[in-house]
Amino acid sequence: MKKLFPIYPILITTIGCLAMTSCENKNTEVKPTTKQYMEATTKTIENMQVAYKGEKTATAKYEAFSKKAEEEGYHTIALLYNAVSAAENIHAMNHKLVIEDAGASVPIITPVFSVKSTKENLSDDINGEAYEANTMYPDFLKTAELADNQIALLSLTYAMKTEAKHKKFFEQALSNINGNTLNNLSAEYSVCPVCGNTFSNAPKHCDFSLTDRDKFIVFK
Repeated sequence: MKKLFPIYPILITTIGCLAMTSCENKNTEVKPTTKQYMEATTKTIENMQVAYKGEKTATAKYEAFSKKAEEEGYHTIALLYNAVSAAENIHAMNHKLVIEDAGASVPIITPVFSVKSTKENLSDDINGEAYEANTMYPDFLKTAELADNQIALLSLTYAMKTEAKHKKFFEQALSNINGNTLNNLSAEYSVCPVCGNTFSNAPKHCDFSLTDRDKFIVFK
């Protein structure tokens, strides 16, 4: 159920489309100076290393939070955490490809986090996902755009869009705990193996990467 699929060919195909769009846009854009380009190129890889660390930590953290939710009797929330953990790991692997493609070193990390009650965990997670979706990843994307690093742009975009969805899932879960309406939460989640996009009701194909539904990782 948790088998992951090769993503590099799909990333490259999608990058081709992005590159065409980028080239069209650059006809009217002011090009960065050589110094700005070089600085952005270096900074983009540093950002990818930071993002990789964050996603690997999130992978382990959400797996631990899933166990905590199960202990507290929140089975559907435990299921959600399992799905989100898998999605974060896909983001980490995408970021790893970008780092390796640049010939840079992939950080070796030991995830550090604390496990609280499920309600506290959810509250912290909402803030964390909001920061990534609204601040961290948009900032990283601006730098990657200056560096014209198409594979970084794609990996960062996938993560940013997915984190926004994770925030909404966590908000719903916390609201349902507070309202004692946990029976309204989904009993099944699907994760796109290419971009980490997460669904409670899987469409025919991923709306981020266009991956077919039959390749999704299912949690139920």
